[in-house]
Amino acid sequence: MLAKTSLISISFIYGTQLSFAAYKESVRHTELANELSLRGVNIPTGAGVSVTQVEAPEATDEYVPNTTNSEFANVTIVDETGTGLTSSHATQVGLNLYGSSTSISPGISNVSVYSANDFINSGWFSGTPTTENNPLQNHSWVYWSASDQASLRMDYAANRDEFLPIAGLYNSDYGDQNIAYDIPDTYGSIYNGITVGVSDGTHRYGVTSYDGIGRTKPEIVAPSAYTSYATPMITSAAALLIESANEDSNALQPITLKAILLAGADKSISESWDQTTTRPIDEVYGAGELDIYESYFIQQAGQQVAGNSIDERGWNLSSVSSNSSDIYSINVPVGFELRNLSALITWNRTVTQTASRRGPSIQYTYTSTLANLSLSLTGNASQTSDSAVDNIEHIWRDSSHALASGDYTLTVASTSSTSTDYAIAWRSQLYQDYSLWTNASFTEATSTELRDADDDPDGDGIENLLEQAFGGDPEVNDISILPISETIEDNGQRYLQISYRKPNFENALTYTVETVTDLNDTWSSQNSEVELISIATESGNFDRYTYRRVEPISASDQAFLRVSITE
Repeated sequence: MLAKTSLISISFIYGTQLSFAAYKESVRHTELANELSLRGVNIPTGAGVSVTQVEAPEATDEYVPNTTNSEFANVTIVDETGTGLTSSHATQVGLNLYGSSTSISPGISNVSVYSANDFINSGWFSGTPTTENNPLQNHSWVYWSASDQASLRMDYAANRDEFLPIAGLYNSDYGDQNIAYDIPDTYGSIYNGITVGVSDGTHRYGVTSYDGIGRTKPEIVAPSAYTSYATPMITSAAALLIESANEDSNALQPITLKAILLAGADKSISESWDQTTTRPIDEVYGAGELDIYESYFIQQAGQQVAGNSIDERGWNLSSVSSNSSDIYSINVPVGFELRNLSALITWNRTVTQTASRRGPSIQYTYTSTLANLSLSLTGNASQTSDSAVDNIEHIWRDSSHALASGDYTLTVASTSSTSTDYAIAWRSQLYQDYSLWTNASFTEATSTELRDADDDPDGDGIENLLEQAFGGDPEVNDISILPISETIEDNGQRYLQISYRKPNFENALTYTVETVTDLNDTWSSQNSEVELISIATESGNFDRYTYRRVEPISASDQAFLRVSITE
């Protein structure tokens, strides 16, 4: 065991406390919560999830969140070290991780808190790491040991106990400023977890220099000024996904959670985001900024096994045999493009512990092996991710590199001598503008002169643009696709409402519901006058949107609603 006094460079990775209320908007949690509410689904809160929070003391023994903070009223916080005093740093980390108002996972129920000195001396730097019973560890601190001992043991324990460690990197003003790439070995160098930076790029980024030289870090970023507070945002997102996994054992696996979080990350955080064939993620922003909306719907799309055609979103937990491959088929239908394809695989390195006796004591040696996997896209477009050092591979194609209609394959290939467990997650977006729609919707029966947006070749009074908007067939007379208006009663009041169906893919159209009480006045779409009250899934890849006038019918002599469609 190391003496606690030997740890001389444990560092906080934060500055002055900031307001983080807006981060839910940035990571699309607000959008997710609103949409799930409209669909009648409760937003996951990380309910029942337990986490471990390791903190570097601000001063002697100051490493525990302020348990009297009102946002922690429903959380059981246990000081596992046992000597803790209140820390403002630990409190802010806790607010972002499980605070009732601040966090996206306020349902986290139990938190095990350790002093970083105590934690790392409990077998995490020498000897055998203690057993981790929680599914997540949060590390908003760094430590330079100039060795691989801590990261080896963390990856060993992560495999043994099946948990996901999430660790912050230095802020840009920490570390050796003379070193361009200053990635701390503890725990910036871990393979079997996630390292975190900040969305504006003001963290120490680049490649690892210990325990696997040259790997790109961080893997993901979050919208905070400091990595200390960005890190629990990622941990809280993982907790949300643990609850929404609904006890699916494969969805709960740490590498599945990691793949889903990274595949869902938002690349638009920087116009300079890029990757190469041998560098799977951006050297500053990793896979991108946390996007819990995308990650949630990747998970909810369900597990889809290799050897089959896959949906626009999904994931799989599988094993690829030695010198073999798994194939996932993608079909882009005629009349469509597939945009913003993000496909990512990750796998853990294997760490083996060997015990040897030297006199009266037992010493432990840790050795590691890493499988070599690649991810490739083939078809009318091709792309490969094949890093020799990283344990993630990633393919990203933005809207300017959309996949045209046709058949494609995603291939996970192994050149290793043994089977390798891996997780893959993906998201994409079917796209069909008016030009693509016409290519798929008209036959020779309709002349080219009747294919403009304002034409009505089937004579049902519905122009072609509206046929596209509401999912109609422009060659079949059918008015059932039109919006439905009705009056409904709610809490003793009657309201005017309108509903329409919309394809559940992007079609380059804008739908606006407007209202007016006098047809000579200007139509209004203000939230104070008309509001979206529900979204319901319908067959045939449609959703039905229902809007209602805010005022009851009794408030006006007359009222009107309409749906406006614009390109």
